[in-house]
Amino acid sequence: MTVQELIDMATYGEVSNLSVKDNNNALVSYINLGLIELYKRFPLDSKEIVIALSTGVDIYDMPDDTMWLVAAYGEVDAKSDELVNVLPINEEDNPLSVNAVNWNQVQIPNSLDGSYVSIIYVASPVLVNVENLSSSLPIPAQLIESLLHYVGYRAHGAMNGELQSESTSHYQRFEASCKRIEGNGMFTSDDLSMRKRIIDRGFV
Repeated sequence: MTVQELIDMATYGEVSNLSVKDNNNALVSYINLGLIELYKRFPLDSKEIVIALSTGVDIYDMPDDTMWLVAAYGEVDAKSDELVNVLPINEEDNPLSVNAVNWNQVQIPNSLDGSYVSIIYVASPVLVNVENLSSSLPIPAQLIESLLHYVGYRAHGAMNGELQSESTSHYQRFEASCKRIEGNGMFTSDDLSMRKRIIDRGFV
């Protein structure tokens, strides 16, 4: 579905009685806020970064689209029978733990053997813009209803106090829609261990 198609749906539905229905800049802003909220609730995009370790360095930058860390893997010792070397994340008392020390930085202990560490993280959405309303929304079809409810919640919340009850109603619908997707198994999380990818990349 395109951004314009979602705006059309909102115009004839969630924001039909508001003046903002004619303001694409505002609607795109609400859509982007909704995308961020949905990406927080559902791991819609997971990515991998392979970090080359440097002697004496323990702080490494993560990509700017990092939301949170999912898993970390080190190289497997040639003498080991293990297929993967799973590293702990944010375990303060573990000397082998990879720690998120900033929203876009990780600390990797100097004591780790090997030259590389693979980190799987959940990425933030690519935001849409008003100059390209024909672009596709970066969400699956089953989340369209949730996004529309979120747009309605934001649009009514930006109006005067008389519409606050309508804003609350839209947020409750948004919450119910998300819970229905989770409860009915309409969103399947990837197997983030990604064992085959790690083997292919030479971490064994």
